[in-house]
Amino acid sequence: MQTNWKKTTITFILGTDVDHPVKIVLQNAIADPAAKQVEDFGGYLSGLTGLPFNNAVIATQNAVA
Repeated sequence: MQTNWKKTTITFILGTDVDHPVKIVLQNAIADPAAKQVEDFGGYLSGLTGLPFNNAVIATQNAVA
């Protein structure tokens, strides 16, 4: 079996309101982003929006052939 990478989506969670956080979605990211890369980009988004960066969710889609 062979696994072929299709896409990676990263959802950045920002803000202080736990019930209604601000979510910024980045689609078609690289196949295997490093934690440091995601953290750094979350920091950039925090600086641009003025909201604190809380966490990020990474979802990768693969096709099994």
